[in-house]
Amino acid sequence: MTQNIGKILFIDDKYEDPVKKAVTLLVEKGLTVQFWNGKGDFPSTISNVRVVIVDLDLADTKQQKTATLSFYYPVLEALNKIPAPVVAIIMAREFDEEDPHNLNHFYEESYGPFKGIILDAGLDKEEEFAEPTKLWKIITESIEKEKILKLLFTWEAIVDKAQDKAFSQLISKDIKCTLPNMMRSICRDFGEESAARELVDTIMQIVSRQTYASDEFKVLDKLVKEINAGNYEVSKEYPCKEDFLLYNKLMFYAPTKDEPYWTGDIFKTEGLEKYYDYAIILTPVCDFANTKSKRLLLCFGFPILEEAFADKDYPPYKHDPAIAKKIDLKKPPEEIIAAMKRRYFGSDKTGESFYPLWNFIEGDKVLGVCFDFTKVQSVDNDKIKWTRIQRLDFPFKQHMLESYGRFMSRVGVSEINKNPEQLRNRLNAQVKEKQE
Repeated sequence: MTQNIGKILFIDDKYEDPVKKAVTLLVEKGLTVQFWNGKGDFPSTISNVRVVIVDLDLADTKQQKTATLSFYYPVLEALNKIPAPVVAIIMAREFDEEDPHNLNHFYEESYGPFKGIILDAGLDKEEEFAEPTKLWKIITESIEKEKILKLLFTWEAIVDKAQDKAFSQLISKDIKCTLPNMMRSICRDFGEESAARELVDTIMQIVSRQTYASDEFKVLDKLVKEINAGNYEVSKEYPCKEDFLLYNKLMFYAPTKDEPYWTGDIFKTEGLEKYYDYAIILTPVCDFANTKSKRLLLCFGFPILEEAFADKDYPPYKHDPAIAKKIDLKKPPEEIIAAMKRRYFGSDKTGESFYPLWNFIEGDKVLGVCFDFTKVQSVDNDKIKWTRIQRLDFPFKQHMLESYGRFMSRVGVSEINKNPEQLRNRLNAQVKEKQE
């Protein structure tokens, strides 16, 4: 169990006896423990913190305890500086049962929802000094109780052990020769500009192969099945903004400013045809690596906006064959709008010339962007002055490139290759369309 907890951070203005005793016991249990006084910037030497033990009087003012924002504010400020979600446990003099609730309440009031969990269980420093195992029991019992927490900590333990095994394979006796050779190979294949990223991806491949070999993976497998078998209801609010934020991170990421343009980069455009506010690079990775192409293949896209469905300048009116056909047949506007709702927000498929990307975030907006394979252009690299906002990640960009390839290489055939029932249905549908 101990190996699944991650690093523990004590935040206290003083490294006094109760803290020393607690730290000593946790270290004896085989855990990594760090200390910070809560002042200034969060130390760059502290990382991967999963459990935080926090005092309440970080300013050491000895002020009388009150259930007010001013009393808890130094703690709130320190917790907000921690970059990752944590399990927070209060260990303070004069701890009482209302402290976790108050801390959580004032954190939400000051910064929004707490990224992690503030446990209801806490303890007085004198209690811990008298019985050093109390904190240890709170940590382990809480993680056992919270299956999601246990799952996350177990996953981290799996990754840590996989790294050890991967590096034992990667680092050979002839490391001074083998690693430079591998890096030269990567530079030749992908170019120097992207070599560092490709090296990381290559090493992570080796790490990922080792993730299934540890005992912790068996624990994770059991947890996944237990959570899946649990009684739960789909929230009426699903999908909510938090879901979109997660899905966005799984699909996109922001490249660094000095990173060269790459396959899947998405730009916010300016000065183009109405609604075509986005462009994505479809140039294959191999073209960047091998030819160092100075021209980029860009595909342009438009936001999927229900309020634009009535605007005849909206791209589907011209470029979506199903919608254009309804216009040719002089269908009423309400029928055309209803068809667009089904195609872009419903269960109908969009045309093969359109490729929608959902969970796209720009500023505080979550939206879908539809890229138009009929709007593709080759542009000089140095002529792009637009802002790069995100990059589509694997495997989504590969799927988009494959879809574009199928669209460009499609072959038109007659509809006769159908069974008799399909032929009759198709003919009846055509007759009905003309009669209407």
